[in-house]
Amino acid sequence: MELPTPYALGGTYYVETVSVGKQSDDETVRDCVVCGGHVYADDWHLVVGVLDTTGDRQRHHHCSDDCLTEWLKLMTAA
Repeated sequence: MELPTPYALGGTYYVETVSVGKQSDDETVRDCVVCGGHVYADDWHLVVGVLDTTGDRQRHHHCSDDCLTEWLKLMTAA
């Protein structure tokens, strides 16, 4: 889901999308950027799209809404 107004993280970074991801044919396992837990692509998880003012885009995968909330707190406090 694209946010109507990008959420400022500080500096030149903005959250522009938040979505729930599940790719049943993908066996990729990632580390959650907050807790270090596992994020399985073939299971439901949160994906955040971050835009830099230079036009670069990043995707961050979170294992739970609690981790997403903590990540947002950490990023906006910096």
